[in-house]
Amino acid sequence: MTPLRILFQMIKADYLERVRRYSFLITVLVSIFIVYKFIPSSHESYITLSFHNIRGIYNSDWVGSATAILASMILSLPAFFLVKNAIERDVQTGVGQIIATTPITKWMYTMGKMWSNFVFLMSIVAVLMVSALVMQLIRGESYTVELLELLLPFLYSTLPTIALVASIAIFFESVPLFRKGLGNLIYFVLWILSLRLSTTATHSSQDILGISPILTRLSSGVNARLNHSNGGHISGVSPLRGDLVTYDWTGVLWTMQMFLERYIWLAVAVGIAVVASIFFHRFDLTRSSNISTNGKPREFRNVEPQMKPVPINDSGIKLTPYTNVVHGQSHYIRILGMELRLMLKGLRIWWYLIALVMIVLGLLLPMESVTRFVAPFTWVWPILIWSAMGTNETYHRTHQFVFTAMHPVRNQFIVLWLAGIIVAYLAGSGAMIHCLVAGEWETLMAMAVGGLFIPTLALALGVWSRNSKLFQVIFMLMWYLGPLNKLTVMDFMGASQQSLDQKVYLYYLLATVLLLMLAVIGRVRQVKIATH
Repeated sequence: MTPLRILFQMIKADYLERVRRYSFLITVLVSIFIVYKFIPSSHESYITLSFHNIRGIYNSDWVGSATAILASMILSLPAFFLVKNAIERDVQTGVGQIIATTPITKWMYTMGKMWSNFVFLMSIVAVLMVSALVMQLIRGESYTVELLELLLPFLYSTLPTIALVASIAIFFESVPLFRKGLGNLIYFVLWILSLRLSTTATHSSQDILGISPILTRLSSGVNARLNHSNGGHISGVSPLRGDLVTYDWTGVLWTMQMFLERYIWLAVAVGIAVVASIFFHRFDLTRSSNISTNGKPREFRNVEPQMKPVPINDSGIKLTPYTNVVHGQSHYIRILGMELRLMLKGLRIWWYLIALVMIVLGLLLPMESVTRFVAPFTWVWPILIWSAMGTNETYHRTHQFVFTAMHPVRNQFIVLWLAGIIVAYLAGSGAMIHCLVAGEWETLMAMAVGGLFIPTLALALGVWSRNSKLFQVIFMLMWYLGPLNKLTVMDFMGASQQSLDQKVYLYYLLATVLLLMLAVIGRVRQVKIATH
């Protein structure tokens, strides 16, 4: 069998296995809903890709370009988490051990997985394309369908972006240091930087997401219709104030030179997949397990195991039954201490030093700087601790021990929730003490609610998804839009005055109660499954 045929069969098998999952169906439905909301009718209270209530008519050029921007900017974040399990899945299912016995080389495997990721994600993009066409007909502002004008923005912008995401996911899976939560955080930072660079890019080498030609053309179209234009730029989503103004947008004048420059990123993606093969362990699990959390090999002594006979008396072995009750009192404090030790186990000294610096800055800096900068970054720092809540039992395969212990919900689960809250309050203690001393009671209340909301969200999502990725994606998006960029509805910790005035934190307090109930229901369900 030729290498190309082997590569094709790998891609085909991996693709079919993925699209048969319920998660793929859910992703498709969510994508359709997002396109539906991103192309609102003229009667909605908001408008997308506009400036001064001016936008293009929903023709093939505008709908295709708008959806392509949406795919490159927004889809590129959850897409990474969707496909960053290709190698891990082969390890868990045992397929990797079979592949290790075949003549498939490391570069061929990583290349196959990269293209498998690409084809899978492009299937979702194809759904977005069809959804854009359907939305053009549903909105009814233009019934003239021009397929080429609708597809070209996707071919220019989205296709290389998806290839980059697919290759970076394989690279992060292959490098031990980036395989877990640290890699997810690094990718999130890269995604934010890509947004910043692409929206202000003046050359294709800076435009990682491939959206600058579309944004520039949209902005020039709007500014040409303003009498006194200051050269403003369009915004993604903004409230509609006043009457809506539309015009016939003719799209971008695409050239072959533009596509050649843009597709350099496709070559970069292939190069990343090749580099990933250097770090790929080829399913040598003894080698991969000898990598510590800091990326350096662990040292093991070659010591022969010593088997000592276990003395057994005539009356047999007596096991001490598990009981957490002495004199009618539960050792909640002891269990809480153990949960905190488990949460903080393995953290490096530099992690504590940075957390301490943030606490000190929260105490000493002016209140405006604390609420605007210090507090948001303080409560994104322990994200890897919170993301493990509700998932450690499944990941370490200790669920059969935990779920069958005495009162697992009352003794362990609630204490786990309290430990997550303590971590939140300790991390934000500097800012909260500053609010207390300064008499900023409403800000203090909002931060207190935020300290409850974050671990409760992590626990609920961890219990039901049994995976830390879902919380990481949702929380990082909420953090980026809310506390960092001051979007009122996403501001769960009162980082903006507008959210405090509207008392948004009260809604998050209600959401915390509902999430806790949902988490308890999920854990009770897990216990019932484990004990029956």
